[in-house]
Amino acid sequence: MKPRPPSAPSPDEFPEHRSSKQLKIDAAHARRQVQVMIVDARRGRTNEIIDQMQERQDRAPGQFALPFDRYPVTDLAGQRTYVLVARGQLVVDFEATRPEADPLQVLRRLGYRPWKQAESSQQRRTAVFEGRKGPQDLAGDVRQLAKLGITAAPHLVVPLGHIIKGDDYPFATAALGDFPQAAAARRPGVPAVRVAVIDTGITPEDRTDSWLDTIVRRPDNTELLDVLPVVNGRAGDGRLDWSAGHGSFAAGIVQRVAPRCEVRAYRFTRSDGLGTDQEAAEAMLRAAHEAATDGVRLIINASIGTPAVDGVPPLALQSAVRTIVDRFPEVLIVASAGNNGSKDPMYPAAFDGVVAVGALTADLLPAPFSSHGDWVDCSCVGLGVVATFVTGTLPPVPDPSVADYTFPANSWAVWSGTSFSAPQISGLVARACLDDPKLTPRDALNALLAGRRILPDYGRVLRVLPGTPV
Repeated sequence: MKPRPPSAPSPDEFPEHRSSKQLKIDAAHARRQVQVMIVDARRGRTNEIIDQMQERQDRAPGQFALPFDRYPVTDLAGQRTYVLVARGQLVVDFEATRPEADPLQVLRRLGYRPWKQAESSQQRRTAVFEGRKGPQDLAGDVRQLAKLGITAAPHLVVPLGHIIKGDDYPFATAALGDFPQAAAARRPGVPAVRVAVIDTGITPEDRTDSWLDTIVRRPDNTELLDVLPVVNGRAGDGRLDWSAGHGSFAAGIVQRVAPRCEVRAYRFTRSDGLGTDQEAAEAMLRAAHEAATDGVRLIINASIGTPAVDGVPPLALQSAVRTIVDRFPEVLIVASAGNNGSKDPMYPAAFDGVVAVGALTADLLPAPFSSHGDWVDCSCVGLGVVATFVTGTLPPVPDPSVADYTFPANSWAVWSGTSFSAPQISGLVARACLDDPKLTPRDALNALLAGRRILPDYGRVLRVLPGTPV
């Protein structure tokens, strides 16, 4: 018998806790989630949702709003599509700009000013500028700046599951039970291991089953669950906003796999699960700096993604990854490959130094929605994953095809996407590090992947959580 790699789960370590009846219900939900991501998106449903979100963002007050536009691009297959960009904003990479260029003067002449929200930025290599510009204006200015030796790109919106997860709604399922306090006890003398979840934040709920209880809550990292629309000064309409609960779900996955590790939540989004390239980069840098200050080993989990624009990847995230790789080489960044179902590289997953994680079905075959390609390092089950969720009512807006349903306290949900494959790998690496105080996250990953079966375009195959057979 071949020995299992360090901290690899045994076949019965994550046994199926759901009844056969519940599995049938969850299978129907998982099939719907797949259809939404691979069929409804092509039929234009995603466009309808983006229109709804755009209207909500345009009407939202400043603290919640991220006004955006569609920016046309061409994918690897030559098809015209679009990405979402923060309205009127450019990111400039000063490090990649020719020394003789004067980007500040040129940008002022073009009608841009420094983005006020970036004044306290930890980023030193990039900066964001804003002006009264439409998508075509941005494209023209990027070309003009390039001729002057200034590297710039539209300020990408970095959603949770490009372009958005749409109406891939989570659905309630059977609870796993109370958090395993005994399993969570740390071994004396073993340095702490932290997983930083860069996402929508963490639920403010004080769960009585103790799941997620050890995660520190702060005003800047709790989820904005129901803040839109704002009518007559009152935030929320009694429905969960788009992508609400995404961060709490990812954090619950990490806790299921590695209950002894510390999970720290970083919210980079505003409302409706929308954040920018710069905001995601700032969250990653903050996580790396805080872990270095605290003296803990760190895995950064980024269940986010966006494609390149005209061959240029998100500049702020690119800079953040380079900074972390250069200054904090023992930090491991794990990112979801995306839900495009194509070979188009998604970022940050496709950056050098980042572990790209794809999604598989419960029988370890490629999930039809998973992005894939030679840039994907490994994959695990991402179809019908079960984890902690938040309280509230879905859908985010009335949907004639889905009746309203409500998640009570201490909820668990079944959800699909590469967003939920990545935290399984992050948790697995964290657990391996907790078992060996001398092991770095990168070395732990290499040991876990060694000898695993390779699935072309999906990398090494790992079985962690069971998922839902469909």
